[in-house]
Amino acid sequence: MEDSLPIWPQHEAFYIQSMLFHTRQACTSINFLESLVSRLSNERKAGFASDFDCSAALDHVQNLVFRAAAVSRYFWPSRKQFEVRGERLRAAFEVKDESALRNRDLRDAAEHFDERLDNYLKAGIVGYVIPEWFGPLQNQEVPTHYFRAYFINTGCLRILDQEFFVQPIAEEIVRVHNLLTSFDENGGRMP
Repeated sequence: MEDSLPIWPQHEAFYIQSMLFHTRQACTSINFLESLVSRLSNERKAGFASDFDCSAALDHVQNLVFRAAAVSRYFWPSRKQFEVRGERLRAAFEVKDESALRNRDLRDAAEHFDERLDNYLKAGIVGYVIPEWFGPLQNQEVPTHYFRAYFINTGCLRILDQEFFVQPIAEEIVRVHNLLTSFDENGGRMP
């Protein structure tokens, strides 16, 4: 009887713990970013700017996006043989096909970054090259290329030539994290 189940009841806790690893890390980054953006906004209103570690800030944005890509694989496995498991998890977490976590470009950016970097560099780069940027998107008269950037006025993460709106990803990660925490606290079982 249990052989026909996509996830055996006694194994649900393993999926919960595996996904919690990623959502906990993503939520840590979300909290860091909310605090940083709030602080920067308040300082800008007050007429001064503090120093902050741009690399660390971008690491947190990228961590959030890449952890979301990892969670996405649980809900939408890349191999057909695991589709039933994905369906079971999507039902338990009420994750719809319109979810920000389903973005295949997001997963590909995380999983195939090395290949995308090769192709990006082969295309040739002319203009300004900005390796890291955390701040507002600014209009430039000369073509500007960002290696990785987070634009606080648009909420977009740009990695090479791709952009991802971070807010919907963060909201879905937090929602899934809260459910995971609840399931974990209730015996490691999913509905």
